[in-house]
Amino acid sequence: MGVSGWLFARGSFGVVDSEADYVYQNEGEKLRYAYTQGGVRFVTEFEPHPNGAVIRRDYCENLTDVPVEINAFCSRFFMEGNRYEAYTQYNGWQHESSGGWQPLVTQVVAADCGIRTCDGATPMLALSNAHSGKTTVFHILPNCQWKIAAKKRPLWGRQEAIVVEIGMEESGLSLTAAPHEKIYLPTVIFYETESKTDLGAYKLHEVFNGLYPRKQMPIMYNTWLLNFDHIDVDNILRQVDCAAELGVEMFMVDAGWFGEGENWFGCVGDWTENLTGGTAGRLLEISKKVREKGMIFGLWFEPERAASASKIQKNHPEYFTQGVFLNFADEKARTHIYEQLCSAIEKYQIGFLKFDFNQSVAYDESGNAFYRYLQGQRAFVEALRARYPYLYITNCASGGARTELGQATLFDSFWFTDNQGPYEGLTIVKNTLKRMPTALIERWNVQTFCDGFPQETSAEPRRLPISCNNATWDYVMNVSPQYTYAFLTGGPMGFSCDVASFPDDYKAELKEFIAKYKQEREFYKKATARILVDEKDITVLEYADAAFNKCQLQIFTKLVYTEAIRVYPTVDKSAVYVCNGTRLTGAELADDGLYVGGVAEEGLKDNSCICITLDKVL
Repeated sequence: MGVSGWLFARGSFGVVDSEADYVYQNEGEKLRYAYTQGGVRFVTEFEPHPNGAVIRRDYCENLTDVPVEINAFCSRFFMEGNRYEAYTQYNGWQHESSGGWQPLVTQVVAADCGIRTCDGATPMLALSNAHSGKTTVFHILPNCQWKIAAKKRPLWGRQEAIVVEIGMEESGLSLTAAPHEKIYLPTVIFYETESKTDLGAYKLHEVFNGLYPRKQMPIMYNTWLLNFDHIDVDNILRQVDCAAELGVEMFMVDAGWFGEGENWFGCVGDWTENLTGGTAGRLLEISKKVREKGMIFGLWFEPERAASASKIQKNHPEYFTQGVFLNFADEKARTHIYEQLCSAIEKYQIGFLKFDFNQSVAYDESGNAFYRYLQGQRAFVEALRARYPYLYITNCASGGARTELGQATLFDSFWFTDNQGPYEGLTIVKNTLKRMPTALIERWNVQTFCDGFPQETSAEPRRLPISCNNATWDYVMNVSPQYTYAFLTGGPMGFSCDVASFPDDYKAELKEFIAKYKQEREFYKKATARILVDEKDITVLEYADAAFNKCQLQIFTKLVYTEAIRVYPTVDKSAVYVCNGTRLTGAELADDGLYVGGVAEEGLKDNSCICITLDKVL
């Protein structure tokens, strides 16, 4: 990648887009470039990772004693050749992390659609070179309304090149840098891979896990998909008893606990308990029982928004911007909501928070591309963590509208979608693994049991576990328990349904599964993930540690028309592994693969999963 023209900026300092001589420094493993114009210093740092990935950090610094205005600011990368395909992901409610390839004919742009940093697109881009077969992947950690653009540009004559620009959304941008202030672009992590299946995501996982290691990966319960906002306190207390018996560690009461009567949605922003509806003044009772059962109590909030009819809107209209959005760039507004949350945390002895964000706006009327807003949001979360370092905070924005790496530096994990169906859920998890480590992605079990299903081999009807197959229980389906257990494996695990009504034998299985997972979750905290097979009927995932001492394979099926599949795991070729009691060399596994299914194993089954563990012994 070339150095000349490594960034672009425009503002009161002029235009930085030249062939000028940049100051170059080699600081150990880091490379640093700097250029000064119009009293503003522009700095780029490249930090290589041992696995071949590179972390790029850019900022500009106002060296003067007067403000300067920024109207455009982005990082640049120059790509060799001109024949590329581009991979991007659309991101929307029940349609999260939906990716695809397209030819790069003129340009391909991915950008978020507003205040929520994963709204409309995810912050990543991959470019595959048709001549070399190499794929370069770019991931960003958003700190503003961002944009990634890959453009084909003429050089001279018939010569062409590809320029990638990553930075702030320029529409209406007028960001003022105070005297001696630094303005940072989103951090970029980029690398090269030969895999178009999973985009070499393990490299990203290794880098991010090293920078931001996971502290916890709990077993959780959440009331939302039990009965949505129709809260029945006695039923919740039954779930508390059952959840504790299963081995759940954190118990969350979701939206609907606050407000007046049946109106909670119109009271968002006024975080006082509903005494005539919702939990009907019994929230302390729920909290006490959760804690007596040895679990951590959790509560849902939406701190960045307030309904137009809320008391806070009427009493403090100056705290809001663009209608319903609390102005997190305003310290007074931020302090107000901070004090409200602290009061609730201490009153209800909360150790588990879920932050939601259910509305969006496309443009920042202040002209800051939400840079100042997100600075304030970061200060707010960091202040909470400083005061309550034990808090576990999960991020939810209408499902996955903030499921990205910048937010992952602040939050413990993500409710990655409201669509908790096993089919769609697996698809979203698989695609999200292309841009996020497994330990950040919560997996939720949402199911019930129904009687009266006929069976082909018996006249007796049978009882089946039925899983929600979307966000609203409008579509349901059946998968095997093996599929369910495997789907829940890999990240923080949760239940959001009527677990108290599960049959006793199924509860016993779940309890055993949860106990086993608690013994294995340290592995998944640091694990990287690979997608080995990505077809409509079969998905194969592999989780591994950095040294491939343990590899966990999951072979998920839908409706399959083959009795077996040969899987080629990524392993240490120089090692020896044990698989189901059989010793195999790493070279044999990599070159010959594993034959899974077949007549001896009664073939691959529909809607199920086969899990295989490879343990290194030599």
